[in-house]
Amino acid sequence: MRTGHSLLLGAALITVVACGNQPTAGSSTVAAAADSSAPAGASDEPSSGAPAAAAPRKDFIPLDYLQRIPIAYRVARDHPEVLEKIACYCPCELYGHTGVVDCYRSQHAAACATCLEEAVVAGQLIEQHGAHDPPAIAAQVNSRYRTAIVRNYTQNGQFPNLRSESGGAYLQACSACHQPPHPGMYSPDEWKRSLARMEAYSRQRDLEPDPAVWQRAVDYLRASAGQFTAPDRERYRESLASAVEHLKVTEGNAVYYPTAQDPTLDPAWFERMVRAYRLARDIPAEVLAATPLDDPSSDCSNLLDCLNSIAGVTSEAAVEAVEAIAAGDNND
Repeated sequence: MRTGHSLLLGAALITVVACGNQPTAGSSTVAAAADSSAPAGASDEPSSGAPAAAAPRKDFIPLDYLQRIPIAYRVARDHPEVLEKIACYCPCELYGHTGVVDCYRSQHAAACATCLEEAVVAGQLIEQHGAHDPPAIAAQVNSRYRTAIVRNYTQNGQFPNLRSESGGAYLQACSACHQPPHPGMYSPDEWKRSLARMEAYSRQRDLEPDPAVWQRAVDYLRASAGQFTAPDRERYRESLASAVEHLKVTEGNAVYYPTAQDPTLDPAWFERMVRAYRLARDIPAEVLAATPLDDPSSDCSNLLDCLNSIAGVTSEAAVEAVEAIAAGDNND
């Protein structure tokens, strides 16, 4: 399964990070060490004057991130009743997810920092307080992410008049189970119909806000929507449609259309993946780069490319290739 690092919804209109902040290797990685290991005075180019080919280097996903993946999947396996009550703020409503537990019915959560951290935090709360009150645990996790979303939306200036009373009501009412929608998505009349559906959905999940807050949120969306032209709305919708199609391709229809009947994935696979990354750290980068990878779910041309990207955490072909190299070394 392939997973993209981020998703742009409209070049200048709105940017949605598909799954929160994707993990990236930092300055402490092998790649950084390799950069500083060139001998003093070494030439950057061969004598022919042609640009030097970049030496293969490891730039793996940080190990602390990788180690959290099986932990999070164990929480999902052992406590789905908690995770089903936690909103997914990555924003998974584009995938049809209704709670963060849906992210664990596939490999999606492994490549999504937001989904991953929500489950890890829930697991920590369960260790501290027990799992006897799932709504209380979910409320704490939701509150943490909801507060961050409200702060970020208020600071980035992307939406109009968010510091007004009605803008604050909109953020409060529309962040209970997903990221708040952009007011430019619909016309005022279209918002009226959409909000009626949202209100019914909120009642079903016992998330209905205070009537006064809800009414101010409705007023905000309908008033703000009037500031956008029909071409603006069309661009937003085209961006959203492109995002949905991108997710179908990069994450697969099985991820895009989760069902409550699908079990959460076995954390044993992700424990195996972490072991493979540990093994790969002892394999020369040149060997990894020279190993072709036949993985139709990935665009990686070789094993090193895959391990250096988020695709490595979900690629069974990459894990098997690392294991085979390590087994061969041990038999020599």
